[in-house]
Amino acid sequence: MFSRTRHVIPWLLTGFSVAIMCGLGYWQLDRMVQKQQRLASIAQKQSNGTLSLEEALSHDDPRDITVSFSGAIDANHVLLLDNQIHNQRVGFDVIVPVNTNVGWLLVNFGWVPAPDLTRTLPDISFTSQTRELIGVLSVPGNNPLVTETNMALSQSPALVQHIEFPALSNALERKLLPFILHLTTPDPAFIREHQAVVMSPEKHLGYAVQWFGLAIAAAAIGGFAISKKGRSYE
Repeated sequence: MFSRTRHVIPWLLTGFSVAIMCGLGYWQLDRMVQKQQRLASIAQKQSNGTLSLEEALSHDDPRDITVSFSGAIDANHVLLLDNQIHNQRVGFDVIVPVNTNVGWLLVNFGWVPAPDLTRTLPDISFTSQTRELIGVLSVPGNNPLVTETNMALSQSPALVQHIEFPALSNALERKLLPFILHLTTPDPAFIREHQAVVMSPEKHLGYAVQWFGLAIAAAAIGGFAISKKGRSYE
């Protein structure tokens, strides 16, 4: 009985490892297909040109649509989205609520570098005025590493760890549209390089090939080692 268990366990461990690696490979292939579909959707939406905010929000999926509208900036509630990286430098995305003809919309004015490494906030200020804004709509992703965010917005600018619309709506005491507008017009005060798809489909394919290669290698090495060890006991 002990001899049989001694032979079965290594095969089970090898098979389990190979199954996990193959699963990760198929997951990367699925992500590749999703990215291809997203890029095709972006290309189709961008070909439609610039729409009004009201027209864009009438679509089933307003993401990635370029919009143009006028809105009144709330200069008293400037938000700094923490831990944003640009060219290996730590900084902040500057986000401001803007009152539009269809409701309050968070507008990402762009990235600014952190003044230093001691958590000093940059001096960002706006004037409360109506502006013409052009940008691309998006939905912020969830960060699983962030479990809570600072919602003490009594000062401006205020630091936030991630965008959580219900919590921000409560803190700002206004209903926010569930989108963020990334401005695309140049501004020397900010860096604006919004990327809807950060990792290309080709990279996902490369990672899938690596996982499948590791699975083959693990199966070959594990099978050879187990067979050789089994012969040594004969």
